[in-house]
Order: sequence, then structure tokens, then C-alpha cells
Amino acid sequence: MSSCPDGWGLGFDPRDMTASQRLLDGNHGEDRVAGGCPALLVRGRRSTVLTAQHARNMAARRPRTRLVGLPAGHAVHASAPRESASTVREFLDTL
Repeated sequence: MSSCPDGWGLGFDPRDMTASQRLLDGNHGEDRVAGGCPALLVRGRRSTVLTAQHARNMAARRPRTRLVGLPAGHAVHASAPRESASTVREFLDTL
């Protein structure tokens, strides 16, 4: 949820979410861990979608993955945009 001029609303367009869900066609976990380049996994510490343990497991399964937890909800880029951008910049500076 996010604050709007006329009250509260969803932080996304429901049509976009529906379209995204239609495109999900399976578990892409093996594709995700197959890459060898450095990866950044950013998790909002207040996320109710991705648990801290699941994020740690995801990071552990893929070599060269850096896991960062930010004080945010699941949509980290929306609820903590400055921290999110800074985290990505810092990660890219290490490459």
C-alpha cells in the first residue's frame, strides 16, 4: 500500500501484476544459480514475500552473490529508493 492524494492505494497497477503472473511458467532457480558473474540480491528486511532465510539460501546457492538487507518492504526500490540506489552503485563499483 502507498499513500495517494486521495487516500491509500496499491503500490502497483493490478493489471501489471496479473500480466506478470500469467508469464510465470515454472521454477527458474536453476537458471538463476547457473551464472558465474557477480550478483547482487537486495532484500527488504520488512518483506512479507521473501523471508530472510530464503534470501540467505538463494545467495548461498549462487557463487559470487552478495546479499544486502535494507530497511524496506518487498519493493525495495520503491520504499527505500536512496538506499537501494546506493547499494547498487556500491556493488557496481566493485566490478
